[in-house]
Amino acid sequence: MDPLTFDYEDLHLRVDRGVFELFSTRGSELRVPLSRLGALVLHKKPEKPGQLFIGTVRDPNAALYGTDPAAFWYSTSPASRVPPADEPLFRAYFTEVAVLADRRVV
Repeated sequence: MDPLTFDYEDLHLRVDRGVFELFSTRGSELRVPLSRLGALVLHKKPEKPGQLFIGTVRDPNAALYGTDPAAFWYSTSPASRVPPADEPLFRAYFTEVAVLADRRVV
């Protein structure tokens, strides 16, 4: 099976053989097993761009996407801002990843 990839601005996200990888031209890199991956686009105000968080979760039963911020063990925020109109792109990608990991999204 080919790796599942997603590119957004200066981010490259990749899933291959049970491992999620994040690469950014800003120097961010992250490797996480799918069983511990968590992701969230957090919007403090609905009309304003949100902040992307990707990292590891304490509990493997936590949602893979739409993760509660308190569930993160470690997180990084590699993208400057995600406009509300672009959040569905991240949701779609991480929904595919969740299917591969047999995990849920919120």
